[in-house]
Parts: sequence; structure tokens; C-alpha cells
Amino acid sequence: MCLIQSLAYIDYTPPKLTRGKVWYVSYKVRNPLTKKFKRFRIKVNHFGSASERISAARNVMANLEHRLSLGWSPFTEQSAPKAYMRISDAMESFMKVKRKELEANSLRSYSSFIKIFSDWLERSGIGKDAPAISIDASIAVKFMSEVEGRPDVSPRTFNNYQRFFFLIFDWMRVRGYVSENPFSGIQRKPKRLLLKIRRMMTDKELESVFSFLKKANPEYCAAALLCYCCFIRPKEIVLLRCGDVDLANKLVHVKAEISKNHRDSFRTIPDEAIPFFERLNLVNKESFLFGDHKENDFHPGKIQMCSRKLAKYWSEKVRPACDLPQEVQFYSLKDTGITNMLSCGVPINEVQRQADHTSVAVTAIYVGKTCPKANKLLQDVDLIPIRD
Repeated sequence: MCLIQSLAYIDYTPPKLTRGKVWYVSYKVRNPLTKKFKRFRIKVNHFGSASERISAARNVMANLEHRLSLGWSPFTEQSAPKAYMRISDAMESFMKVKRKELEANSLRSYSSFIKIFSDWLERSGIGKDAPAISIDASIAVKFMSEVEGRPDVSPRTFNNYQRFFFLIFDWMRVRGYVSENPFSGIQRKPKRLLLKIRRMMTDKELESVFSFLKKANPEYCAAALLCYCCFIRPKEIVLLRCGDVDLANKLVHVKAEISKNHRDSFRTIPDEAIPFFERLNLVNKESFLFGDHKENDFHPGKIQMCSRKLAKYWSEKVRPACDLPQEVQFYSLKDTGITNMLSCGVPINEVQRQADHTSVAVTAIYVGKTCPKANKLLQDVDLIPIRD
């Protein structure tokens, strides 16, 4: 049922039968633009006898009363011809289109948002079988308020929810499921709240992490080294196949179709990291380097692993074992690796190539990101005119 039903004498007047030369059922509905009531009539003259007309009129009035109570409006029907299709069917139609357009990770994300919303509709008493038109601005506000109140939802995650539901309901609006986008009034969190909490790792933290992984999970350690030494992003790591790793030449091929920048690149594997990749079974070149197995298994496999599994293992296993704070994340390995490589004296243009940065200026951002030190020249300058 609809969470907020239209009220008689506020949004509409109940239908009634008028008998005379012309028999008709009439009702009034408030025009959402002018805020004034407009009367509508449905003739029942074409039924022969009076009893047939009365029976037909009763059926018409009962149907109208039910639809009006759910929020239906003849004004809405003109702009949203599919308004009374189930919201679950509308969302499934959206996903049917997107399955032809999107990559697997995006589809998983979209499916997750839809499941969360469907479950919420059920818990709220609205139901996923409610008509699409019943999802109005008040429901959107209530849903997003509950999302915002969850302890695991950051401002960035809140904005991801807002973007998705604005997207799907705008798709519905264009295709006639709803007359207006109920999420258009939901404001995103400001940029000042979206600053990344991620920080680089200290030498002690790095030593702790790799010492732990070497014993606890060498295969996951290989994934961590791809991020730390080869600067490969988590979403690219899970798309790598065994054939992309060339141990003879100590290279990893990040193909354009899986790269964030849509460019081919080759990343050098440092000698110290080679033993961790030799442990992996790279015989089947088409297998994913890290397959989708049981929870903590990171061996190659035929099914692609979700990138969130890398972050989950880091959060649930690595962080507690190494006593890492929340701001030290899996992706901190990449930031730390770039900075440490520059600190080791590797030319900045070579680091740029390894990181697949668009320019040296991007790589230069990482220069000096280690523990800050006072500038000796500035320390010694004789600037203040005070004498003993």
C-alpha cells in the first residue's frame, strides 16, 4: 500500500452517480499545477436498464475510489502512462537495460542498491509491489534519512545512494513510470565532507603488514604487492588474468579494457615480489589472477572476484592483526608505494610510467609526502632583528 495516501476533500472528492437525462459518475481532483479542483465525468448511459447502469456505476466508483486513495490522478496518468506498474517491475526493466551496457562491478553495485531499497519498502509497509507512482518525495526523504542514519554510511556513500536513485527514477520519469523524480530534492553532501580519510603508511606499519601476510595469506600478499609495488588499482587487480603476468620478463600487463585510464601499460614486478607470484598457479592463462573462491582464498580462478573482497579482508583480517587505524586502507599501499619509490631515488618519469599517471605533475604530488622535516636553509636564515 502507499505510505502517504491521498485524502478525500484535500486531493480529491469521492466519485458519485448523477442520474438524469445523462447518467454519469463524477469526481474532482486537484490539479498539481494550479492547485484548483477539476471535475471529471464518466458516462454510464450506454448501459440499457436502470439496474445495469447502477451496477456499472458502482463498479466504476469503487475502482476510482481505490485508485484515488492510492494517489492516482488523471493528471498524473497523462504524463506517466505506466504509473500503476509495480515498482519492482520498473526497477527490473531498468536493470534489463543496464545489463547490456554496464560492466560486472557496476551491475553488482546497481543490484545492491535495488535490493536495499526493495527490502526497505517491505519493512516500511509499502511493499515492492506498490505502484511506481506511489514512490513520492516524502518516501524518498524517509528512505534517505534512514540511509544517512546508518553508522556505516559516510557522506561519500550517502552521495552514491543519491546519485543512483536520482538516476533510476529519472530513467522511470522519462519512460512514463513516474511524473516527477522523487529524489530530485535530495541534496548531496558538500565537498568539504568528502575529503578522503586515507593516509600513507609508516615503515613500521608496512613491515607489520607484509610480515603478517607472508605467513597468513601469501596469495593476498601478491595482490597487496600489485598495489604497493606496481601501483595497480583494486578494480584493475581483480580483472587481471594469469596471462597478464610475465614472470620471465618480470612484467604485469594492464590492458586498456580493464584500465581506469583506458590505456595499455606494463608494470615492473620488483625482484623481491617475484616469489609471491611464483606461488600462484599461472598455467591457465585465461583464469583470473585472483578468482572468486571461499572467503579468504585468493588463488586464480575462472570466476572474477569482486574488488570489495580485497577491502573486506584488509578490514577484517589485516587491520586488526597489524593494529592499523581506520585511515590506513588497502589503497594506502599505492600512495605509500609511490612515495617510497620516489624517496628511494627512482627518477620521477619512471615512477610516472609505473603508476600510469597522465603527467609528471600528477606524480610530483607524492614528492615530500613522507614525514615532514624543517628546511635547513629556512632554519638558519637571519631574519628577525633582535640582538642580545
